[in-house]
Amino acid sequence: MFEQLKARLEGCVYTVFTPFDDHLEIDYASLEKYLTHMSRTGARKFYVMAYNSRYSQLTHEEIRRLNEFCIRTVKKLDANHVVIVGDPIHCSTKESIEFARHARDTGADLISLIVREKYFTDDQIMDHFAEVGRSSRMPILVHEMPFLSGYDGKQIHWPLSLFEALPSVPEIVALKEDAKDFGTTCAALKLEPRIRVIIAGRKSSFMQYRPYGAKAYLNGISMLDARIGETFWKAYERGDEQMIRFILDRLEAPFFDKCAAKYGWHRVNKALLQAAGFMHRRDRMPLKSLSDGEYEEVRRVYLEIAGPMKELIGS
Repeated sequence: MFEQLKARLEGCVYTVFTPFDDHLEIDYASLEKYLTHMSRTGARKFYVMAYNSRYSQLTHEEIRRLNEFCIRTVKKLDANHVVIVGDPIHCSTKESIEFARHARDTGADLISLIVREKYFTDDQIMDHFAEVGRSSRMPILVHEMPFLSGYDGKQIHWPLSLFEALPSVPEIVALKEDAKDFGTTCAALKLEPRIRVIIAGRKSSFMQYRPYGAKAYLNGISMLDARIGETFWKAYERGDEQMIRFILDRLEAPFFDKCAAKYGWHRVNKALLQAAGFMHRRDRMPLKSLSDGEYEEVRRVYLEIAGPMKELIGS
């Protein structure tokens, strides 16, 4: 079962963005509209995750309801779609187990586990993953991010020894690599093919890992339409450099260079989706959404890439 699941995680994985209405409650109508659009344009792998899905702005009960809504909505669109949901950003192993069981019982394919407790030892982290796996029997996607050292509070990348230990937990089938550091990402890719490694960041950065066997990535600009992500993946597989350059230069670069680099990925992703008509950019404090003037810059970039996008995917 795990081998088939890993194979299904190849290619573009589409993160889920959580919209809020004008009362700052989760806007489930807009979320359903967005999930439906992504499925209809070719998305097959959906990832409700810690930061893109705004877990830090939600109560744990809201996260549970969001997870369940996304699972049921996506599986209703197509029972064969892969759905990954997460546990809260800060919680105990006990609560991670509860979220994993809830994900299992509501039909998710994987539980994404993020550990934001301070790091002391590899055993500390591995015991957590092993306990969640044993207690839930749920396939696990490890959300790898730099740790804060429990000794001096400094940010540190995962040690190689921790990557090497991951295969000892049979339920771990995938890893979301989020260090955005070349050496760390290459170390993570050594887990392939035992563990599917999903690389975060822009597509142009992903390209540097082709010689190291990279097989999966997060959507980025493909959040607008899954046909961008699926076209890119086919071009990546067959070595179609002309198509790859078109997507990187005409679609990705304007957004990342003019918007994400200036205002930060997490403040511009929903602004771009607002420009495309899917949801409002508003967020709960302490994350403040872009001002009207800043949003206008994102809207202009959306209009700039709308032509090339239409050229790529049609009307």
